Amino acid sequence: MQNYMHQLPRIRPSRHITEEKLCQILETFHNADEGRKGFLTNDDLKVAFVALFGYKPSKNEVEQLMARCSRCPSDQLLIKRSEESRIEQTPDTPHAGMSLEHFTEIAKAKILAEDYDDEIRQMFIAFDVMCRGFITLDIAKRVFQQVAPFLDSVTVEKLFREADMDRDGRVSYRDFEFIMKYTLDDEL
Repeated sequence: MQNYMHQLPRIRPSRHITEEKLCQILETFHNADEGRKGFLTNDDLKVAFVALFGYKPSKNEVEQLMARCSRCPSDQLLIKRSEESRIEQTPDTPHAGMSLEHFTEIAKAKILAEDYDDEIRQMFIAFDVMCRGFITLDIAKRVFQQVAPFLDSVTVEKLFREADMDRDGRVSYRDFEFIMKYTLDDEL
């Protein structure tokens, strides 16, 4: 089947963080850096995530993030500094901590990912005018007539069939999200 998704108006994700958001990331790091060590420990990282993202990361997520930064050359200096200042290492903390640079990279990536998902949700809500949790072909035709009048009815039907993965005559949010993320991945 020919892929008609390329004819849809594509999401143009902003590939940058606003200056305001960057300041918030930096402030969060400094506020969470207990004792002003210059890096975040596992516990500091949990505090930073609660402040910045509104949730406490699991032990597994923290360990994965910390393991990634232990492979970064800039964070190797933190290990040496922590040994010199005799920060106690436990099995839960295999290395000293996460640098500001590494925390900023993680936070930016997480914020950008949240923005994509929110934009997709907002687009689905715009299509789902009846708030039923799915889009029908008739609704899709009406919306496309308004937002993309250059697409003819046959093309809209083909797009709809491509998005309706379980062939039930409805495009659920899951179907819509998959198609939009697939389209985004192709573009990026």
